Amino acid sequence: MHFSRLHKKYKHRINKKLLNTLNALPFQNSNLLKAMKYGVCSGGKRLRSSLVYVTGEVFRVNLITLDVISTAIECIHSYSLIHDDLPCMDNDNYRRGKISCHIKYGESTSLLAGDALQSLAFNILSKSFMPDVSNLKRMKMISELSSSIGASGMCMGQKLDLEEEKKESKLSKLETINLYKTAFLMRSAVRLVYFSSDNFSKSILSILDFFSISIGLAFQIQDDILDLKNDSIKIKDNKTIKKYTYPSIIGLDKSKEKIKKLYKQSFLALDSLKKKKLILIC
Repeated sequence: MHFSRLHKKYKHRINKKLLNTLNALPFQNSNLLKAMKYGVCSGGKRLRSSLVYVTGEVFRVNLITLDVISTAIECIHSYSLIHDDLPCMDNDNYRRGKISCHIKYGESTSLLAGDALQSLAFNILSKSFMPDVSNLKRMKMISELSSSIGASGMCMGQKLDLEEEKKESKLSKLETINLYKTAFLMRSAVRLVYFSSDNFSKSILSILDFFSISIGLAFQIQDDILDLKNDSIKIKDNKTIKKYTYPSIIGLDKSKEKIKKLYKQSFLALDSLKKKKLILIC
């Protein structure tokens, strides 16, 4: 099946799972729950979920387990976007063509909504039924996700990104930001699936890491290109601050070339994975 069709199928599935999960929470009429739903259900590519389901098919992970992993990953991603848009962070008034969560529900409610989604992700991962996933595997999955989004992952990437707005950026620094802020959560989505499977090989995990990081970096550059068409200048405290991205540093054409290079790298990793799996089967 072509990936676009698979992506559509997976996107429909995870959207339904996310809504069911949020609808099962108490205080449905509270602004906190409304803000959580607004942040989670206001569109989104669901690329991370697609990576979860595709990887799960390769390693024959139970679909119920993949639902749990996907739901947790999307809650984390949604929380990060809600917080990213806050005035103290990127100060964005729009997200996915709609007004940002803090514009609609206020800063304090949006801050709490992000916090609640983060804790919900770990609650889902720690308590939900996952067939054939032992407690040891579950703990490894929780450890991986928490590591990928904290001071050694996404939060550090966000902090580096905020600092870069205040000074001239070098390409190597931007690559570090993209690695921590975006690629590590992509890597974590794939790793969680592999950790839940009946397989474990350091060499295969290394190939999966290379694949997911390449995809994550390419995705971020493509996102920067799309943002460039909308608004590359942000206004903060009555000052114009340029947002440093690949297009703003190396230009649009070279950014597209970089995406193609990363895209090719990811497929080389998949070819390597296919050969590795065949060897292990034999």
